[in-house]
Amino acid sequence: MRPKRQSIRATPAHATRHLRPVLTDWLGRVVQLPKRRRTCTPEVVWRVVLFAAAFARSVAAACAAIADAPFGQAIWDCLYLTLPKRRRTLERRLRPALHAPLGKRKRAARVAIDYHRIGYFGTPNRDTTRSKGTGGTHTFHTYATACLVGGPDRYTLGLTAVGEKEPMTAVLTRLLDQVTAARVTVRVALLDEAFFSIAVMRLLQARGVPFVIPAVVRGRKPRPGVKGVGLRAVRRRGAGRYAYTHADRGTSVRVHVVVAHKSYRYRRTGGRRSKKLLYAAWRVSGSPVAIRDLYRTRFGIESSYRQLGQVRPRTSTTDGVVRLLWVAVGRILRNAWLWSRSARGLGWTRAAVCLILLADGLAPTDGENKSITTARSANKAKPPT
Repeated sequence: MRPKRQSIRATPAHATRHLRPVLTDWLGRVVQLPKRRRTCTPEVVWRVVLFAAAFARSVAAACAAIADAPFGQAIWDCLYLTLPKRRRTLERRLRPALHAPLGKRKRAARVAIDYHRIGYFGTPNRDTTRSKGTGGTHTFHTYATACLVGGPDRYTLGLTAVGEKEPMTAVLTRLLDQVTAARVTVRVALLDEAFFSIAVMRLLQARGVPFVIPAVVRGRKPRPGVKGVGLRAVRRRGAGRYAYTHADRGTSVRVHVVVAHKSYRYRRTGGRRSKKLLYAAWRVSGSPVAIRDLYRTRFGIESSYRQLGQVRPRTSTTDGVVRLLWVAVGRILRNAWLWSRSARGLGWTRAAVCLILLADGLAPTDGENKSITTARSANKAKPPT
């Protein structure tokens, strides 16, 4: 069931007082923490977690910065009591929190789908994936997301963890199910070139989802004097739309290949150059220029990954469930920023929302135990990060 839509008044004082309770309500529906604890109440736990997200630090660092916070180990013990054992179970619980700020959308939307890899420097386990080396590691925690693009409200609609060698069709099916649960009609799905495969395109066609995917020319180049076939032959044509049957190993899919041109300035010489772009489109009308400009809106999801890195709590745990929760906290916080920015014309930046949460976390609150700091002893064990 979707949480009740909240509202924030358009004054800084009310925003400071209401933003954290709204986020606490959304996150409390995902992880129902025990309420009968003396120090680690749900409000205290989510206050620490949101502070760690806004500060992009660990739970231990957040507990050390907040004067009346318990130890980090106490926060972890409280979370481990209620977190599920499987990532798929947590993903199902995350839907209401991700879809809370959406409201009722009357128009169909553009949805971008892509993979996001977060580097992991520990021993590989069942929750990690292997890929081309980036940032000094070949091991990653991989997540796939579905995000609204083409407008100011770039909400994250779907989030799922990706397993090692998991088929793209299985990942895409879970994301489309989450988008359907959000009651959002997909006008067009914009996918990365890694999704250019017959299985993915047939899945989208079976579900009636229009799509645009960059076409990838694979295979060995023909010898000199031999004409190219397939996509190589299409690439030699002028700008336009061409019917094309993409076939491989007995399976095929019927799409339109759109040939467009891109003009750019070469960095070394400063001169203008032109480049051909190929897109596989299905049930998407428009000229080659319109298709090219439509696909450019997909890069809004890349900005969401950059913003996720700025509001994601840090951890060194090997538990994939906790890491998925931390990514979800960053996504939910980003959705709250988009929602608060449009609420009554506040116009907040993401940094302003983080500063509000930081100030709210440092400020003492009524009803919370302020004697915890004095009860701490120096010989206590260091909390985990």
